[in-house]
Amino acid sequence: MRDCAVHCVHCGIRFLTDPRNVRRDDLRCPFGCRAHHRRQRSNQRSAAYYSTPEGKRQKKLLNGRRRRGSREMSGKDAQPRLEEAIAPPGCCDSSLPGESPSKAELPLEGLVLDESSVAHSPLLWYVQLLVRLIEGVPFSRPQIVDLLCRAMRQRSMDGRRKLDYVLRFLHQHPP
Repeated sequence: MRDCAVHCVHCGIRFLTDPRNVRRDDLRCPFGCRAHHRRQRSNQRSAAYYSTPEGKRQKKLLNGRRRRGSREMSGKDAQPRLEEAIAPPGCCDSSLPGESPSKAELPLEGLVLDESSVAHSPLLWYVQLLVRLIEGVPFSRPQIVDLLCRAMRQRSMDGRRKLDYVLRFLHQHPP
């Protein structure tokens, strides 16, 4: 399995690949590089096709259809309101049409990453196995928990000092 750990050509991240791809040196990671490269190549193919005479003719037909379709649907009932398209009528608690629906709150318990939740996670054994397979070094469970807590340390989204962030949290959730 150590041969299955390869480096991404674009960003250099190590990831596990299928044993059939072990000798390949042109692989991209599944963490965004692969999809980005696929989109780039698709855009290049589209640009190359639409620059040919046949592609220009096809694009002209497509644009002509788009213009005709927009003229036919220019009536008032052609496009539903955005709120009706997203949610069926009556599901939101706001009764006024210009009023925004009430904000949904996320439970704080599901968002906090602490050492006890990492230590009791059902995926910890899997992470321990992957680290052992990729790096070739066996780690104990407390070492894996420590590594994960250091690597996945949560930071505040705003540029406040740590003390201000803690005080704001305590005011929102008193003991």
